[in-house]
Amino acid sequence: MEERSREATLLLVRHGETTWNVEGRVQGQQDAPLSERGKEQARLVAERLARATISAVYSSDLGRARATAEAVAAPHNLTPQFARALRERSFGVLEGKTMEEAGASQGLWFLTWQSDRLRNAPPDGEDQPAMCERVMKALRAIAGAHPGETVAVVTHGGPIKSAVYDILSIPLSLWSLTWISNGSITTIKGTPEVFQVACLNDTCHLGGMASRGEEMED
Repeated sequence: MEERSREATLLLVRHGETTWNVEGRVQGQQDAPLSERGKEQARLVAERLARATISAVYSSDLGRARATAEAVAAPHNLTPQFARALRERSFGVLEGKTMEEAGASQGLWFLTWQSDRLRNAPPDGEDQPAMCERVMKALRAIAGAHPGETVAVVTHGGPIKSAVYDILSIPLSLWSLTWISNGSITTIKGTPEVFQVACLNDTCHLGGMASRGEEMED
């Protein structure tokens, strides 16, 4: 019972859809505003979580996550705590481009990167394992700061999926077999030492507003 009382519940929220999600552009650590659909997704996830007892709201410091986090925090009279460690993976020179534009302009290295997007880092970018390491460190710190509490963590598709794969020891070769939707809630529970995945990609609050913006370059 003592161990269970130390467990934090982390509600991992993917930000609402952005204009670049719609256009198929690599966002990484660049920013684009929420689309009208994305704003509505942020409102709906905030409405869903308004019924929960939330002690704190943490968020990536990128604008699309900040806007979603502010909507989630408002019903609880909380101020989001923003952290660079919760950012999406950096895609370096690819950011702002579609895959077609990148393929036409980036040279032979792009073919190598395409052969293993997860383990290869684009120029000026980072690989997926590096992103996973910083995100899991941040989530463990949040869990350690909130034993027995429920916390919302607003971030991006890549970090959420990375956390799930790390917790469940799923190999990166199976990356394409799961999906994290804009405005979805994925719930993990545990202590800084051990997490469990309690719910994956919950979108029941979105109804017809669920969307599938490309998540890996989110």
